[in-house]
Amino acid sequence: MKNKREQYIRFVIAYNIVLLIPLLVISISILRLFHKQQTHKVRDEMHLTLERQESFFKQQLSAIRTFNISCKYDKKYNERYTDVPKVYLDIQGEFSKQEQNFPFVDAVYLYDREKKFILTSTGNVTEELFFTTVCRMDRSVFGNLEEGIIGACPVLLRADKNAGMAFLAPIKTWGKNGSEMKYLIYPIRSEKLSAQFRQDTEGSFCVIRHGEKVVYVSDGQMDRQDWTKSYRELVSGGDYLVYEGELGEGFSSTVFISKKSLYAGTAIYLRGYGMWLLCSLLIGLSLALLFSRSRYAAYKKLADHNEELLGERDELRMESCLYELLYKTVQPKDALWDRCLKNNIYLNRKYKFFVALPDNLPENRGFYEWFGQQMNLYSVSNAYRIELLEGILIYLVCSDESASDLKGKIDQLSQKGVQIGIGSLVMEVEGLRRSYEEARKQLNTFYLKENGYPERELLSLREAVQEDDFAREKLLLSEIGGMVREMDEVAAAGVLWDIARTLRIEANEVLDKVKAQGGSIAAGTEKFLAEVGEKLPGEAAPVRNPAGYKKRNIVDIVTYVHEHYLEDNFSVKYMAYYFDTSVSNISHFFKKNMGVTISQYVEQIKLEKAKDMLENSDMRVSEIAQTLRYANSTVFIEMFKKYEGVTPGGYRENYWKGK
Repeated sequence: MKNKREQYIRFVIAYNIVLLIPLLVISISILRLFHKQQTHKVRDEMHLTLERQESFFKQQLSAIRTFNISCKYDKKYNERYTDVPKVYLDIQGEFSKQEQNFPFVDAVYLYDREKKFILTSTGNVTEELFFTTVCRMDRSVFGNLEEGIIGACPVLLRADKNAGMAFLAPIKTWGKNGSEMKYLIYPIRSEKLSAQFRQDTEGSFCVIRHGEKVVYVSDGQMDRQDWTKSYRELVSGGDYLVYEGELGEGFSSTVFISKKSLYAGTAIYLRGYGMWLLCSLLIGLSLALLFSRSRYAAYKKLADHNEELLGERDELRMESCLYELLYKTVQPKDALWDRCLKNNIYLNRKYKFFVALPDNLPENRGFYEWFGQQMNLYSVSNAYRIELLEGILIYLVCSDESASDLKGKIDQLSQKGVQIGIGSLVMEVEGLRRSYEEARKQLNTFYLKENGYPERELLSLREAVQEDDFAREKLLLSEIGGMVREMDEVAAAGVLWDIARTLRIEANEVLDKVKAQGGSIAAGTEKFLAEVGEKLPGEAAPVRNPAGYKKRNIVDIVTYVHEHYLEDNFSVKYMAYYFDTSVSNISHFFKKNMGVTISQYVEQIKLEKAKDMLENSDMRVSEIAQTLRYANSTVFIEMFKKYEGVTPGGYRENYWKGK
């Protein structure tokens, strides 16, 4: 019971795992779809954002360039007035007005490198004070600027160290002593940059000059000591999605979107899908558990049937080896020896002997049971039965018991009042044939008819010929030949006549041939039987395509029926051709081993298949009939009603009512 329960649990687990595989594939596909959809969404949003940033940035650069040009040709910046305060007041007023027109920039400064001071909208500031307090920046950047080129660099504004960026625009002015370069500085606070470059998706951005120098990054995103190096590490790290856009004038922007934030964006989808998946799993597992019992019942039925067929196959293989032992000389370690051991015939036990006893006496059933128990006691003895003749049981006994114990059992057999034949104990396998002949001879003295005619042997021979059981056929020919030797001429002629008819040979021709050889008919018949036996194969060959089938291969024939019964060309005639035999032989062989004809067996298979379809599908009756290769639905309904007592529709209705 425990093993059955464990087997059922394993089946249910395996069955449900198989059902979960499609759900797992669907889940993976949906998750990939979510990821792809979120990636495309962020990409589209970034393209729109970058376009907006580019448009705004170009507007600011255009305003700066326009103001630079106006300053270049304004005499306030090109001549040295004697009234210096008035000139500075004019520039300060213009800066104050321009700062109102540039809400994006924090202020406007004029840097005079020769005089080392900074002119602002509120007054003059010394160079040292400006670059250390007002606008902290790297002053070496001015040495690389050329007229007409707008530069940029990171800055820290005021004492609070508010990060930002500054645009640098050089202007070439003319004075009394020649040309000189002055610089307009436009610092921008981080708050204004963030307001213009903010992202709808969580991420960071930076502004790059000429594709190399990073001039601004989002607050707290990079090490301010080396922004360019940090930028390169982010691009190559693989933890961010990178989007780049052109801003004009040699400037570009790069936006970094963390992949973690990208996955977080799919949380709303995943929550909904998770709820759906949980409900699907609960419903699916409930239905799977519900149907597991019926599926397991069908599986167990097939497994049990297969186990029975395998048991029959092993039994038939063992029987074939026993037949060969009766007419072949076996040697230790030869092919027959190995085959016997492989089929659990323990010829390597110490003692071997044969026992022959009648099977046609109902009053002796208790004796047969006692014999089987005594000969299979404590796993040191084994008795193997051979069905050679109708009404006679022949056993090969292999034992490791002592000789005295075995002789005691044999004496008990003799004292049971049943007339049996017992061969002598042999230790060498070469003596098995002698032990068998002794047992048969003893039995024949009790049960052979007065005229000595072998009716039982001839009936068994006819059965072996019909089944193409060559091993049994060869053995029976040898048995009959030994019996013919002691018959009179009339009985020997009768045996020859019956055997010729069984073997489908012209009897008169065989009789004439025996007479032509001279000597007695009995001697000629014995010689003829020996010649026929020599021509038979020594052992049965396994089924192959095409090849002759043998008694031990019923499993192959049943397997063939299960695999091909729905094919258009399936028929008993085609099966006979496939297994290289006649229709009558394969039909008789199948019915003898399976208890039903081939057509009845196919009907049983179709019936079970039809019941399974009716129970576990919504297929119409006509569709089931077509699937099972019936001529029409009427034929199918009549067949179903014949075996089940109800129509297919009624069977389905009763089944679901029972649920």
